[in-house]
Amino acid sequence: MAKSFFTSLFLLLLIPLHPKAQDDLNNRIFRLTYNQHYDSATVLLTSNQPIIDAYYYAVLDIDLSYWKNVTGTDTPNYPAFEQTLTKYNLRSVETFDQKAIQLIMLSYQLRYQLKRYRVFDAILTRKKTLILFNELKDRSTLLTSDQQELFRLYSALILYFDNYLKPFFIANKKENRIAALTEMEKLTHSENNITATLSTYFVGKIYLDYEKEFRKGAQHFQTLSADYPANNRFKKLYEDCLSKAAN
Repeated sequence: MAKSFFTSLFLLLLIPLHPKAQDDLNNRIFRLTYNQHYDSATVLLTSNQPIIDAYYYAVLDIDLSYWKNVTGTDTPNYPAFEQTLTKYNLRSVETFDQKAIQLIMLSYQLRYQLKRYRVFDAILTRKKTLILFNELKDRSTLLTSDQQELFRLYSALILYFDNYLKPFFIANKKENRIAALTEMEKLTHSENNITATLSTYFVGKIYLDYEKEFRKGAQHFQTLSADYPANNRFKKLYEDCLSKAAN
């Protein structure tokens, strides 16, 4: 009887969740991550892997690892994050979903390499990212509406850093960056909490680290601090923006 119970439980886990229940689960994991409860987020994510959409699982898994091991800690564990990236860096990607997940992985890899000042690696990653992005951009209608928003966000992020890495003499470099940033700004108002939060964070970091528009960055980190009161990193980023704006 025990065997029958566990078999039934396993089969139940393979049944896709109702979209509302799936959204609730994704948001619970995401909110745990962004309130810096990394262990709880990891347990909830890994234990529910069979019933989480693969696209969202990749977003949640990579983003959790980035926060836990790179940006949301005073003791980074870079090898652990690189191991997460390796998990999604498949030798062969054939389906649209596999390629979309690969594109998400590359967008994080590009940001990570820039953060670590590995510019040569970032240039190589940029090339791979653009090839894949150009292949997928006209097929994003295959995604659900929420997934399409995330795809728009990562696309804008890719285009921003593509133009950031272009030589200074390339025409429209600044205009293209601003257009990508404007698209991300729009997505900060998304009704999807994951898209809105990621957009707000990416935009805030871009204003702080790349555009040097510190007051604008402060506004975004103030919003994030209110939404995620347990996140000490958002408070520090807000204070960094205010300090730099005053100088």
